[in-house]
Amino acid sequence: MKWRKWEIVLLTALLLSFAGQMLWEDGALENKLTRLHVLAASDRDQDQQLKLIVRDAVLEASNGAERVDRVLLCRMTEAARAALRREGEERPVRVTLERYYFDTREYPTFTLPAGVYPAVRVVIGEGQGRNWWCVMFPPLCRGVCQEELEELAREGGLSDEEIGLICGEEEYVIRFRLIDLWHRLLHKLGQI
Repeated sequence: MKWRKWEIVLLTALLLSFAGQMLWEDGALENKLTRLHVLAASDRDQDQQLKLIVRDAVLEASNGAERVDRVLLCRMTEAARAALRREGEERPVRVTLERYYFDTREYPTFTLPAGVYPAVRVVIGEGQGRNWWCVMFPPLCRGVCQEELEELAREGGLSDEEIGLICGEEEYVIRFRLIDLWHRLLHKLGQI
């Protein structure tokens, strides 16, 4: 079957329109989530263990908070430093809030599409080791079951549609994949 020029133009316009709508909705999702990204000093077993100890301290320091501000960043920094001191380590640790591009990430109970998300980044020492990441706000890091996940997400301001998107409800699977492909393309082109 040969495509006529006007059919190709119409199909392209429809796809771009659909992609624009998805990006607007997806961007809203990205702005409702804050991710946590903890980088170990190195890949040595001891440094990887310290990464998890610091992660737990940072999550505990953020417990009950609803957003990231300077006060919370200071509290998380001090919690990370105190956790390292308890382990006999005097390494530097930096805690910052920045926007980062993340590839699609599958967690046990949900999946997040690729995109640019605000992230609390915790760097231990040189930050040359493997990392650990999750969703800090709403607090989806805590290994909850599906029902608790949906409740926490709803309390964190996500709509039922956004929860359906990240939890992989069947009607959102195609849309999710298109969002993911679009973000990967933009990232490769240097647009995000």
